[in-house]
Order: sequence, then structure tokens, then C-alpha cells
Amino acid sequence: MKILFLTPQLPYPPISGGAKKSFELVNHLSSTYEMSLACILKSTEEEDNVAEYKLLMPQLNIWTQSLKIPRSPINLLRSYITRIPLTIYRNQSVLFKDKIASLVDDFDVVFVDHYLMFQYVPLNYQGRVIVHQHNAEFIMWSGLSRQTIEPLKKLLLKIEASRIKNYEVNMCNQAHVVLAAPNDRDALTSAGVQMNKFIDTYHLGDEDNLYLPSIKYDETTLSVLFIGTLTWEANSDGLLWFLNKIWIHIKKQVPGVRLTIAGICNDSLKNKLLRLEPEVQLLNFVDDLEPLYKSHRVFVAPLRFGSGIKVKVVNGLYRGIPIVTTEEGAAGLLVKNREHIFIEQSAVDFASSVICLLKDRSIWQQVSRKSRKLMRDNYTWDVVFNNVSKALHDSN
Repeated sequence: MKILFLTPQLPYPPISGGAKKSFELVNHLSSTYEMSLACILKSTEEEDNVAEYKLLMPQLNIWTQSLKIPRSPINLLRSYITRIPLTIYRNQSVLFKDKIASLVDDFDVVFVDHYLMFQYVPLNYQGRVIVHQHNAEFIMWSGLSRQTIEPLKKLLLKIEASRIKNYEVNMCNQAHVVLAAPNDRDALTSAGVQMNKFIDTYHLGDEDNLYLPSIKYDETTLSVLFIGTLTWEANSDGLLWFLNKIWIHIKKQVPGVRLTIAGICNDSLKNKLLRLEPEVQLLNFVDDLEPLYKSHRVFVAPLRFGSGIKVKVVNGLYRGIPIVTTEEGAAGLLVKNREHIFIEQSAVDFASSVICLLKDRSIWQQVSRKSRKLMRDNYTWDVVFNNVSKALHDSN
């Protein structure tokens, strides 16, 4: 079997949840099948990483196309004229489309990694088309619209969410199979995608964390950890909500508590974070999270909107650091509130749960132990790869 893997992001280095998932999928598929990867490069950094990735994956044919179309009012207008969502327009290349069209008939399967790439599957392609939904994207845009106060921006985000939903529904119904997390599957079927199109998949993280020695409560400090790429709106929104509405209650009840933030962040947001909490430890991107997991007592994921499975939450559950999050942060995982994880929607309840885990050794230890067992029993890469195999071979 020959597979063409279409992706909007070079899956190397695997430093984000989406890149990690794509990296693992490519590794797995290319070890079994003859495979080519066609990728759009959006930054100089990605362009620099291509040569190293080719050395790492000599069995993989890699084609790339550099493309840098900014998010701007003029490009939004152009997307309206062409009747496609702005995100699709920003990932559109005539050269890349022609390249794929000239080669695609040599492949048995086109694996569309993220909805942005479905536009490159020719209408007359006769092979099998698998769509991998990293997220139900329209849910992300709808959530961003709900959290936005400025009226014009709110309206534009709502319109874009509707356009993306229509695009995703049409795409999924045209595909042979759609790989999606359970919560995204439910959102997409409610929007109009046929239920029989779906096979479950999961965004997982560093499974090796499951097999490290358990974290010891007495070796942690009175500290709270946040991890997340802060150029991603859902992460920055959630962190600002945490600092504005939640952190003040925690500091009042737990004197001496400290906060650490690990994640790529621009200068403007850094300044805002430091104004809200001058003593915060800002680390930017951290390659090895193990020292942070072992030294911090509670991990927070205060997400107010989003879709898909959150890899940072998965990694925290793998490692056994007790987590406080929201329904959005826990979505797609078979976790039980206050058994594997704490799930709170209000600022006051979120703060109370963090305080509980900071102070109560017994509850902390139970949550740490049970979270790891849940993940070991249900969320490993073998489960993902078995379902990918079904997507490649099963007929719907």
C-alpha cells in the first residue's frame, strides 16, 4: 500500500500536541507502508528543520511548499470572495495543488492530516481518503466568539465558525473515514456528518511518563504549574482568566504558594502576566518537563473553550501530577471528576480544588495513583495505531 500524508505543519520537532500526533502517525505508517509526506512550511524555522527531519526519516519521501499568507482584513475579504474559510485560504497554494494533482494517482490512500489539507485532494481521485481531524475546528472558533467582547470581532468570529462548520461537514461526508476524538465526533455528527464515517482516535503525549517512578507528595513544593503554548488563543485566554479570577483566592488561602508558567509567549503577554503576578516564574518553552512535574504539587489547565483532546492534560495524567481543569480541558477522556482529575467551571470552585490538592496529602495521592492507572489501561499509542489500521483497511 502506498500512502500520501498531507499535513499543514512539519511534524518535527514534535514540540506541540498536533506535531506530536502527526510525528507518531508518520513514524508508525512509514515503518509498514511505502509513504510520502507533503507538507506546507509556514516559517523559516520549519524550513530549517526539513533537512534534519529527512535525515531522521530516510525511508520517507518528503515534499514541501513554503507558504506565508498572513491573517489580515484583505485576506479575509479575499476568502469571502472565493467562498472558503479564511484558514483554508491562508493554506492555499496553486503550485502545491498542481504538484499533488500530478502525483496523487500513484497512491492508494491519501491521509489528510487536519482539515486544512483536504483542499489538495483532487475531485477525481479514485483512491481511499482518510481525514484526521485534529480538532472539530468550528468548535474552537465558536468558543473564541463567545469569549470575545468587542462586537465587530465577535460577529466576524461567529461568521467564520459557521463557514468552517459547513466546510468540515462537507469534507467529512466526502471522506471514506474520519479519525476524530470522541468529543469532536459528537460535535461533528450533531452538525450533520454521517455517524458511520468515524473511527475514534486520541491525541496522546509522552507515553514514557507512565513508566517513570511515581511522584512523591513530600518531594513537591507548594507550587502550581501551567504548561501551554501561549500564542494559542485558548491557552492565553484560560491563563488570563486563571490569574484574574482564580489565583487571588488561592494566594489568600495558601500563603507562600508559587506559580510557574512554561510555554512560548510573546513580550506583550509576558508584560501582562507580570503585572498580574509579579512573582510568577516565566520559563518560555521547556524541553524537559520532568523536573517541573516532580517539584510542583498541582497542574492547572484552565481552558474556557477548545476541542479535541488536550495533550498537556494527557501528559499530566500520564505522569500522575494531580490536575485541576474545566470540562473543556477534560473533554474526550473517560475521566471521573475528583477520582482521576478535578473538573470545575467556576472560578471559586476551581480555586477550591487547587487549594484542596495543595493541602490534602491523602486526596493528592489517590488522584495521582488512579490517574496513571486509567491512562495505562485506556490511552496508549497502540490503541491509536490499531484504529488507524482499521481506517486504512475497513470499508464503510
